Amino acid sequence: MTLNKILYIIILMFAASGVYAQETATISGTLTNNKGEALESANIAIVGVANSGTISGKNGKFSIKIPANQDVQIGITYVGYPDIIKTFNLSKGEKIEFSPVMKQTAKDIGEYRHEVEGNRGDDMKKIEPHLVTKFISTSGSFEAILKTLPGVSSNNELSSQYSVRGGNFDENLVYVNDIQIYRPFLTRAGRQEGLSFINSNLVSDIKFSAGGFGAKYGDKMSSVLDVTYKEPEGFGGSFTTSLQGAAVHVEGASKNHRFTHLTGIRYKTNQYILQSLDTDGEYRPSFLDIQTYFTYDITEKWEIGFLGNIAQNKYKFIPDTRQTEFGTINESLQLTVFFDGQEVDQFQTYFGAISNTFTPKEGVELKFITSAFSTIEDEKFDIEGAYRIDELERDLGSDDFGDIKFNKGVGSFMDHARNRLDAYVLNAEHKGKK
Repeated sequence: MTLNKILYIIILMFAASGVYAQETATISGTLTNNKGEALESANIAIVGVANSGTISGKNGKFSIKIPANQDVQIGITYVGYPDIIKTFNLSKGEKIEFSPVMKQTAKDIGEYRHEVEGNRGDDMKKIEPHLVTKFISTSGSFEAILKTLPGVSSNNELSSQYSVRGGNFDENLVYVNDIQIYRPFLTRAGRQEGLSFINSNLVSDIKFSAGGFGAKYGDKMSSVLDVTYKEPEGFGGSFTTSLQGAAVHVEGASKNHRFTHLTGIRYKTNQYILQSLDTDGEYRPSFLDIQTYFTYDITEKWEIGFLGNIAQNKYKFIPDTRQTEFGTINESLQLTVFFDGQEVDQFQTYFGAISNTFTPKEGVELKFITSAFSTIEDEKFDIEGAYRIDELERDLGSDDFGDIKFNKGVGSFMDHARNRLDAYVLNAEHKGKK
């Protein structure tokens, strides 16, 4: 390329630049709010043209070039202020000042409602009732789902008893519709497999706390189970049956809904499950429970309710033999226990409670509860046992492999008890809520 051509290109570039400068105009100004404060970092741009914008400085000043001799829209935006859009048509090389005042305004976004189910300050954990009815467990009791929660344990998967954070099984409070529930007292270490007081078919709401619950529940150390039985809207019922027993419930309400009723009957036996244990014998446990809950609205502000329960739990066991193998490959042992005698436990409980609920005005509830509990409990067992420990043959080449090689020891023991308890509990209390 010759020197003349290079000079020619440079001259053309300067000429084009001059033409472009002559075909633009300039808008300058200062942005302030209605308090006279300078607005820094506001966006100023030509509407519809990309990469054509600028921002205001610390003192609110700005400057922007626009095409001349045509309508151009300038847009100004700043967070918290309404946008400003203004049209300009300037001559080439013209300079003007545009200093709008941006007014901060409040915008009505309409009604906002935030609803939270339950009390945020309540430490009670809500359990969905439908999970209880669908939860499959060996015991089949209501409390089986509680044993899946942190801090809750049981030493017998067939029992409805449970312990919380190492506490005893009888340190757990149970309430049904604000009525405290009492259970058998002689049930030792939660070993008996009786029915739970709570009938899953009658439940509408469940709350449970493994500690830190409100003072309104009393002073027990471990936990509280707060259950609400439902008030039916109409007639209904259910029926279930299995090898472990059967359950039926009926519910209904009057046409004006002033009277509602719930009734449930349950029968359960663990005979077939217990037959699979290591201890051979005759197992004949049977548990029967009848429960009812009525409500009647005497007036619009006065409701009376009745909760009743009759339970008969029988546990009969005649042990036969028990055989357990333990040890290592080098030394395999077998423990055999021979039993004589039987265990017979009976727990008969009767419970009734009447609640009067007054609502003198909206948001105020007064409840008067009277209850009576009676239990007749009887535990009798005379079980004598003789045991022997044998070493087993572990030589794979021996014809007596797995048979007893020789005896290492014998012994005997006897368990005997006569426990009987007749207890009566009468209770009257008043509860208020506002």
